Amino acid sequence: MTDAGEATDQIPPRGKRRGQKRRFGAAGLCNVLVTNLVLQMLLASNSVSVLAATLISQAINTGFGYTIYGKVVFQAKGLRNHQPILRYLALMTTMWLLNTAGIDIGTTLGFSKNIAAAALIPCLAVLSYGAQKYWVFK
Repeated sequence: MTDAGEATDQIPPRGKRRGQKRRFGAAGLCNVLVTNLVLQMLLASNSVSVLAATLISQAINTGFGYTIYGKVVFQAKGLRNHQPILRYLALMTTMWLLNTAGIDIGTTLGFSKNIAAAALIPCLAVLSYGAQKYWVFK
């Protein structure tokens, strides 16, 4: 194969890219509803720390998300290979830390934990989409 052919093989066909944002939005909405429901209940109950609440919800998000984003959204091949799994775990760890820090910052600024957590969703979603598209499932 020529260099041009190899580069073309790495770019997903137009049909595969079409609708990625919509699929990400739909899958993300489902994932966020489930994981944020868990997070909100844990935060409201005051039964665990913010760190533990975000860790539990992030674990749910990670398990569910890897499958739906990899298969449905980005239609990635080789999902059982270690590289995308490790990258996804690294991304989700980063997202968890950002979520935890953001909630802590929000509460320091006088917002409730629940409002702070909900306000972070769009920011984290944009970061997650870009990282998944260009780094995890590329």
